[in-house]
Amino acid sequence: MGKRYYWLKLPEGFFRQKPIKKLRKIAGGDTYTIIYLKMLLIAMKNDGKLYFEGVEDDFYEELALDLDEDSENVKVTVLFLIRQGLMELVDETEYRLTECDKMVGSESASAERMRRMRDKKASLCDAGVTQQLRTGDVEKEIEIEKDKEIEKDTICPEVITSRPEVFISLPLVTGSGSFDVTLDYLNSLRNLYPAIDVEQEFRKMYAWLDSNPKNRKTERGIKRFITGWLGRAQDKAPIIKAGGMQDNRRMTTGQYMESTADWYGGGRQ
Repeated sequence: MGKRYYWLKLPEGFFRQKPIKKLRKIAGGDTYTIIYLKMLLIAMKNDGKLYFEGVEDDFYEELALDLDEDSENVKVTVLFLIRQGLMELVDETEYRLTECDKMVGSESASAERMRRMRDKKASLCDAGVTQQLRTGDVEKEIEIEKDKEIEKDTICPEVITSRPEVFISLPLVTGSGSFDVTLDYLNSLRNLYPAIDVEQEFRKMYAWLDSNPKNRKTERGIKRFITGWLGRAQDKAPIIKAGGMQDNRRMTTGQYMESTADWYGGGRQ
């Protein structure tokens, strides 16, 4: 059977218990209290029991021998404990300390070794963590700086170029949202239709679609509508003459809408 370790666990209020207070008030009471504690230390390995083995003439003499205490002081202590219910006679050779079981802690030798190993590891870990905290802050700062550099190199350009700039949004069929005319698309149309003011034409398109919701186009048909509108506008553009040019860009939106009222009077595309 493996070795086992025992220890006595005194309750926080041990010396405030009335029997202990009374014991200490007796003349020589502190000596009797020490004897009681020594009895607990011997009994805790035997399930709280003390045995009379007949080495001496009586139990008091034998217990005094075991405790290295005066036999009369041991007898006074034993009789007091029995009167207070802290000790009881089991039979002629066996006594039991009634509170001993509540005050005993124990563990096997292997458990004790494991506990010491855990304590040692814990202390080493604490030391290691302290060192890591000292160097970890520096590493963390370096990582943060690297992250900031990465954000500058990768995120910022994407933010700048991810959303194209929109010149105007043309309303589509109800429930389909709108069609965004980007600046890139606008510039490409300027090159295709140089004789007209493309920006103004888009404003007129918006006004016409806004006023004629039943004739709005779908997402698939809106570009055909745009190129058809711009193509007809360019065909009607005045011929350039020496000394000047008649410019339809000076027409009001109402005048232009009136002149183009029959272009797209048909259904949706």
